[in-house]
Amino acid sequence: MTKGDGRMRWALAATLMALAPVGAAAAETLSDSDRFFLDEAASACRSGDFPAFLWPFANSQAVRTLYGSRDASDFPIVMMDYSYVTRASERLFETTGGDPRQLVYVQVDFSTRDGGIQRVDWVPGRFEPGEGDGAGTLIEKTGPGGSLTFRPGGGCWQLAEDIRNPARPR
Repeated sequence: MTKGDGRMRWALAATLMALAPVGAAAAETLSDSDRFFLDEAASACRSGDFPAFLWPFANSQAVRTLYGSRDASDFPIVMMDYSYVTRASERLFETTGGDPRQLVYVQVDFSTRDGGIQRVDWVPGRFEPGEGDGAGTLIEKTGPGGSLTFRPGGGCWQLAEDIRNPARPR
């Protein structure tokens, strides 16, 4: 184990304790899913793989809390079956018994800025199915999207900015 791995484990342990209710063990309050996503995020941090980091960040409130999301429950996108969708459509999907017509797929583009700053631009749209996993090729934007900025910090990335583009008047 390197010195950085040790610091990451102490930071993770401290955060898990902060997430736990007073008197309860952190391991008892986290779901298996959150434990899995926390491990995946830590692995992506160690390897410097930002796209691999975004997946657990988008899919786990515990990961968002650990890595600096101001409102951990209100993140705009989530990954489902190798594709990103809007969080609002994922919630509708869940409340309608898993109706896939409720899902709004998004195009996600990654870019790296000076100093290791990571930017994610996302926009909902219609897609032409392609080969392999994912939504396919974006053929039409269907609504406003946004951008997410992550800055390096604490041995990983921290969410620094979440900009949601407003809908244009028709």
